[in-house]
Amino acid sequence: MIREYLRRGYRAAIPLLYARSQFKLLLGSLSGLNLRLQDLASAADLFSNAVSPIPIRAPFGESMLIVAPHQDDEAIGCGGALALQVRTGRAAHIVILQDGGDEYEDLGMRREVLVSLRNEESRRAAAVLGLASPRCLNHARLAAEAPQAIEELSAMIAEVHADAVFVPFLLDGHPDHRTANYIVAQALKTVGWKVRVLGYEVWGLTLPNVLVVIDDVIEQKLQMLSCFDYANKAVDYVHSTKGLNMYRSRLLGAGMCQYAECFFEIPRQEYIDVVERIHGAGPT
Repeated sequence: MIREYLRRGYRAAIPLLYARSQFKLLLGSLSGLNLRLQDLASAADLFSNAVSPIPIRAPFGESMLIVAPHQDDEAIGCGGALALQVRTGRAAHIVILQDGGDEYEDLGMRREVLVSLRNEESRRAAAVLGLASPRCLNHARLAAEAPQAIEELSAMIAEVHADAVFVPFLLDGHPDHRTANYIVAQALKTVGWKVRVLGYEVWGLTLPNVLVVIDDVIEQKLQMLSCFDYANKAVDYVHSTKGLNMYRSRLLGAGMCQYAECFFEIPRQEYIDVVERIHGAGPT
């Protein structure tokens, strides 16, 4: 009995100890790791042993902006949160940074044809929720074209007055996803209002300090994912993402939910500082 009380007390205390505004020591540890160790930590789900997530609910802000490096990232990482935001009647927007056309030669297609195909898939996915078409920046080489992308994203953040920005987790192993974080961090330097930054899961697991229950919108999320015919030919994102969201439900305990999305929420200035330290470390 005593052990059970201790276990419950531990589960209740940890989320408070590592609440959104109280994890600076953890941030320092992350930025002190070299990139290889960061990759290993993310892939091994090491972070779930360090932080227990706090459940949060929509709306996530008056104007939510999802920054997707590629077409489909917006649905994989936070399609459920996006659907819940739309249900509240608050604003929601999607911007896609890269053109998604890198594999055009392997497919025997012209790059512009593949780019058009992938952008159309993202438009169809947004339409599932009744959203306007995503803003597609169509950068072929995201790292090389980062200065232009920063300028464009800064303008969009100002245009929609985004106060909640979703971007892949800053330790995600995909190079474009890391570049996306650098672009977001630089763009957020121009913001003069409070912004929530939430890192979502695509190719790596996040440090889950907040969690969104998506039971009520899981079917909409799967419908969004099914719009990405091109991507699903390589990886069954409908099946694998459903599995990830089922797996993440365990963080709330038995019977509390069936599907969840996890995020790493961090204040704007701390996000900028950490991303710049990681970016400055280079591929060590």
